[in-house]
Amino acid sequence: MSNYLRHIIFPAFVGLIIFTVTCLISSDDVPSLPPIIAWDKIAHFGMFFVLSAVSLFDYYRLHNGEPKMRRWIFWGFVLPVIYGAVIELMQKYFFLTRSAEMADFIADVFGSLIALLIALLLYKKLRKQEKKVSL
Repeated sequence: MSNYLRHIIFPAFVGLIIFTVTCLISSDDVPSLPPIIAWDKIAHFGMFFVLSAVSLFDYYRLHNGEPKMRRWIFWGFVLPVIYGAVIELMQKYFFLTRSAEMADFIADVFGSLIALLIALLLYKKLRKQEKKVSL
């Protein structure tokens, strides 16, 4: 139970609080940056990249380097994407100071997808190295 508390419950609780607060604060409270780059989309990409990367890494560690692939992808990619969709829907229907944007959701998906692809490449590389070492 302590592994689940340490690797899943506590990080999920802290992460959900931080993400919910950052995703739902009024856009008036966010400082304006030069409009040359879509800073908002970069922030969405980065937040969901980190969320998925941490989820994938923790799940990998929790299962001693042998995660069940479908569950690993669910916890590290599908669940963050669903979370991103829920946040956008909450911004659209429940919070008057925020607005939902499909581009934000797409940035969330791409952030999670890139984290998943990197995790899968690293996993494949580690498996390849283990096969070379074993007799």
